[in-house]
Amino acid sequence: MARSLLMSLLVRQHLALKEKFRARYPHSWLVWEAGVWNVPESSEQNHGATRLPTSDLRDCLPPGDAMCFELTPGRDALMIGRASHNAFVINDATVSREHLLLRARPDGGWTVEALSQGGPAMLGGQLLPPGQPRPLESGMNLQLGDVRLTFHDAESFHQRMGHTAALVMAQTRGSPNNPA
Repeated sequence: MARSLLMSLLVRQHLALKEKFRARYPHSWLVWEAGVWNVPESSEQNHGATRLPTSDLRDCLPPGDAMCFELTPGRDALMIGRASHNAFVINDATVSREHLLLRARPDGGWTVEALSQGGPAMLGGQLLPPGQPRPLESGMNLQLGDVRLTFHDAESFHQRMGHTAALVMAQTRGSPNNPA
């Protein structure tokens, strides 16, 4: 099963594990950027790889957090969409039930393909035609309706985690509860 983890959890792991973090997560990631995603209103749903009652999930979502989809090697294809059977579920009305297909390449990279039954998708600001796979490069943005995803190879993801961890540490040092 494909995993999705909150960025806040991954940042805490990055701070705790230091260089071991890189060994634990040596693969690419797709980050559902903060600002759009919300917990559904029903009592229980598939939230990526997590099945929690909605009330519990609402309590654990830090404001401005992002969801990180793990793209592990050895996976053939991963579908992204609103329907619960997708590897990665994006519960947003502007996303189609089956919107995108990600495929691993033999060289360790990934391609993305818009599905014909899905709504429009943008890759790097350009329309992604259905049925025409395109290679993903680190830092590329995917737009599905109102949802923005960013693809990171392992190195750029580790850099992002390091940068975010440094910001968290700076905020912690400057907080009233922890004066510098």
